[in-house]
Amino acid sequence: MRDALAERLLANVMQWTPADVADQRPKLQALAAFKYDEYQQFSPGMRFVESLALWLQQFKTLDERKIAYEFVLGRLVFLSHAEMTHFTAIAYPDIIRPEFIEQAAKDASLPPFRVSQVLETAAFKQLEAASLFFGLSDGARIDIFRRSNKELSHEQIFTSYEISKEKVREIRTWLDDKRGHKDVAPSLVLLDDFTASGTSCLTADGARAKGKLAKFIERVQQAEEWKSIVSFPRTRLVVVFYVATVEALANIENGANVLRKTHGIDITVLCIQRIASNISLKASHTGPVIDLIKKYYDPLAKDKHPEWGGDVPFGYKAGGLPLVIHHNTPNNSVFVLWAEDSNTIQPLFPRVSRHRREA
Repeated sequence: MRDALAERLLANVMQWTPADVADQRPKLQALAAFKYDEYQQFSPGMRFVESLALWLQQFKTLDERKIAYEFVLGRLVFLSHAEMTHFTAIAYPDIIRPEFIEQAAKDASLPPFRVSQVLETAAFKQLEAASLFFGLSDGARIDIFRRSNKELSHEQIFTSYEISKEKVREIRTWLDDKRGHKDVAPSLVLLDDFTASGTSCLTADGARAKGKLAKFIERVQQAEEWKSIVSFPRTRLVVVFYVATVEALANIENGANVLRKTHGIDITVLCIQRIASNISLKASHTGPVIDLIKKYYDPLAKDKHPEWGGDVPFGYKAGGLPLVIHHNTPNNSVFVLWAEDSNTIQPLFPRVSRHRREA
């Protein structure tokens, strides 16, 4: 009954004829059933069609509502739970393991295409058994990664890269047993689900690398308990994103180049699903959607979020993404989609900010 009421509200908002309803209903029902209804930040009882109707109702003219509707159906990218789970599950066999095979082939002086021979070498077996896997955020879905890769030990997989001194000592003891002799340096593999700009992870600030990955490396190099585990450049660093924009990967690669030059670190940046730059909307573009985004942006919202660093009609760092992930909407997406703390417009996909404001 509630779904029928939501569809009637949407038809009324869009001034659809019975023929329009018959044409649009199958599309909306399919989108809702296969993806959008699973969005985790909808309020209890809310579903996609109802949220869409209420969101469209806010635009002042029918032409604006049509522009917004076509934007949702034609430009929106929604990464579902099933898709993100799939990316997590294939990260090791399809992305990381081939890197290990290539490295082991070099160490064993074998051509990398002789995969079966490489897999039988001590070089590969020690590399796989002695490497350590860390989540860069809770989005890394380490529980799924662990269950999907039975060839890896639970002892070498960690939910976070921020671990206690006591845990580091346990890792050292475990590694001494696994790697056969202490001259074998493990690879450190860091996993994350999504990056839109890359700036919080790793980027170049002149001749200096900054971001949480740079801080992690600095901490590892300085901490006494890590010295018997990590030895750059023999220890390789592999950073894996399940989804990333090409702009973010370029920023991260710039930071990686600094680490290579200043610390001699062997660092590899990998990505499963790249988001092309041509899906983004920019303030310099022209068109009805651009006008709509600019018109309904609330400049007062930034006062409640100093971490934004200014106006974000096209999202943080002007990302301009028409993108939603099933558990949250990145603030690099256009403001009209997530519209946090706005007096101008309510969001289609409400987001939960990582930065909590004090009461």
